[in-house]
Amino acid sequence: MFKHVMVLVMIVSMASAQTKNKNKNKQPVVNDTAGVIVPEDVELTPMEEFELTLPLDSEIDGMTGKMIVHKDIKKKNDSLRTAFRIKLKKDMNSFRVYTKRPNPKKPKKGDKMQLCINIVAKDTSLCYCMGDTILRDPETSKLLFNKTIGDTAYMLIYVDSYTKTGGACSGGKETKVFFVRWNAPVGKAIWKARTINSCYKTITNMTKTDIMTWDAQSPLVLSYNKGDAFIDVTFDPAKPLLGFQTGGGGGSE
Repeated sequence: MFKHVMVLVMIVSMASAQTKNKNKNKQPVVNDTAGVIVPEDVELTPMEEFELTLPLDSEIDGMTGKMIVHKDIKKKNDSLRTAFRIKLKKDMNSFRVYTKRPNPKKPKKGDKMQLCINIVAKDTSLCYCMGDTILRDPETSKLLFNKTIGDTAYMLIYVDSYTKTGGACSGGKETKVFFVRWNAPVGKAIWKARTINSCYKTITNMTKTDIMTWDAQSPLVLSYNKGDAFIDVTFDPAKPLLGFQTGGGGGSE
């Protein structure tokens, strides 16, 4: 009986030693179901986002492992890249208001549509984006006022669009006026927005003058009704440092 026990112990010990040696040489298991390296979550540049929309102009030959370049596709892609670079440079050096949508090919949790405003002072541009899914694809935008005092630029921007929320507000309007105080050399900007018309927020524009035809010389008075409050907001082009001045008993927005 004792001999049998000794033999059994020896067999178990040998099996354990073999298992340890196998595990020692065994490589760790890596779960890679896609078979690709996933890059870190980084913000894509406009050019990188554009590249994702282009068809592949090269690929690896599965048999030889060599790179195959599709010259006709590459030629077309290169033309599109050049055109996009020209447009991008022009856009970055000019005033514009546009909607930035989440990247459909690389969706991120929490990504939302943004309303972006690009402004320019001399040879410097600044792009400001805010989460705004109500006022998107703006139909009308205008730089109403632009004056530089010292190193600081003062701007007044008008943005108008149809409400994009559906339901009762499908044909409604959303209108905002932005005041910007921007020190370009320092890279610091302060943005103040007034919603003067909104179907979604139940705000009614009561401004007497046509904002789009304002002469940028006399004070501009923005009047609107918000709930039980009747609000008047004045912007004086002779005193741009004061920004929006609120009156009419409505307080500040």
